[in-house]
Amino acid sequence: MSALKRVPVLGILMAFAGLVCLVIMVFGDALSGHDHRAMNLDLRLAPPLTGGHLLGTDELGRDVLARLLTGLRWSVATALSATFIAFVIGTTFGLVAARGQSALGGVMRLLTTFTQAFPPFVLAVTVIAVMGDAGFFSIVLTLGLVTWPVFSRVVYAEARSLFEREHVLAAEMTGMPAIRLFVRHVLPGLIPSLSVLVVFHFADMIVAESALSFLGIGAPLGAATWGAMLSESRGYMLSAPWLTLSPALAMVAIIVCAHALGQHLRNANR
Repeated sequence: MSALKRVPVLGILMAFAGLVCLVIMVFGDALSGHDHRAMNLDLRLAPPLTGGHLLGTDELGRDVLARLLTGLRWSVATALSATFIAFVIGTTFGLVAARGQSALGGVMRLLTTFTQAFPPFVLAVTVIAVMGDAGFFSIVLTLGLVTWPVFSRVVYAEARSLFEREHVLAAEMTGMPAIRLFVRHVLPGLIPSLSVLVVFHFADMIVAESALSFLGIGAPLGAATWGAMLSESRGYMLSAPWLTLSPALAMVAIIVCAHALGQHLRNANR
């Protein structure tokens, strides 16, 4: 029984889920057996399990499963990239602001407060609308730039206490360079909190990207994304409910998995 308790069941399941997502991202269309762009008006709005279409077809006769798998590739890539940008910027700003009372630290704190004054989603919508360029790099850069304060707040609060610990003060008194001090003595203490925050932020970026695509200002027109699929299915919720249920359930599944992993990491770090 004790051996079974030591088996990280949830960790194994999450690793398997990540492997499945990776395979889907690489071999999306091949797994469904259909091209997500191929249209067949003779089979438009076909229900699931009709004509070799496992999840049916949409209003243009496109395979729903193929579009769903392609949407996973877009959503995961966007969420991971935006999370990485927010992580790098937020961690850097938080560390510099926590380092001391220098003028640069004050500017970092002021910039973080200013950015937090605006709701991230509203700010993202405004930036993308002003840019007028809906595309992968635009949405990734925008989401990363408007959400980095999420990381800077946590890093700032925890780094302040880490800088006051005896082993960090001792290393600083020996004349250790600031970069080396960060890497060897501060960042390791931030890893538990940052690992949890990265997972939860990834889930938030999935929702944000889908919301932008739903509004038509995220992915390029005609791209197979979950938000766009939900938007296109609004007129067929009663006559073809599978068009709405498929992307909605896929989104719920990946968000629940991400939150389960985040909760597992949080409990493990206590």
